[in-house]
Amino acid sequence: MEGEMELVKDDGCFVCGPANPRGLKIKVRRWQRGATFDFVAEETFKGWSQYLHGGVISMLFDELLGWTSRFLGYTALTARLEVRYRRPVPLGTKLTFRGELEREVKKILYIRTAALFDDGTVAAEGRGTMMIVRKGQGAHPPTP
Repeated sequence: MEGEMELVKDDGCFVCGPANPRGLKIKVRRWQRGATFDFVAEETFKGWSQYLHGGVISMLFDELLGWTSRFLGYTALTARLEVRYRRPVPLGTKLTFRGELEREVKKILYIRTAALFDDGTVAAEGRGTMMIVRKGQGAHPPTP
């Protein structure tokens, strides 16, 4: 099933929460084995010169790890995230972010992420591991 899916229990999330006045309000969609969304590198996220700050890509990859887990029916927390930057991203550029499950081993999800230019060129790619807290309740964050 592809398309937007409402799983957010915390409307205040900086990346996807609709109620966060300073947040990005990104609309995440399900695709094949994971999650996807589009993002435009606005001036607000400027790093060196006229390029997107790499930390923004890392943050968005972390979001992909969470949503990919949720779409697959898990409540999971980020254990590790590796990012490899392939190309600089000029401000004003649209990127498509994708997260996809590679495999599940015991209580760990292994997820691959990518940030793609419109022509399919890879701007950045990553790999992350998620610790499974619960299975079958991906819509609900764990209670502290």
